[in-house]
Amino acid sequence: MDYTCLMCNHLVEITQPCPGCGSPMENEGLLQDFYDPYSPYLDQEIYEDDYKNYNHDFCVHVMRCPLCNTERCLAYKRLTEKELHKMVY
Repeated sequence: MDYTCLMCNHLVEITQPCPGCGSPMENEGLLQDFYDPYSPYLDQEIYEDDYKNYNHDFCVHVMRCPLCNTERCLAYKRLTEKELHKMVY
């Protein structure tokens, strides 16, 4: 079954307050893209197993505060095609 991350596909923009200063954190992209220079071009399954408590229902994004550079990894729920249809219609 295919899952879609709303953040990866730019369908939503989620803001998260910085735990350090309260400013809105920015989405820096997928955690797996920070592993090495070639990781954005490899299958996602290669990296997903290394993140603790990971399953295919979630997509892990790196969020960074532009003011104090605090970083957090946050997991966002991926949606199935059926769930996406419910949102649109």
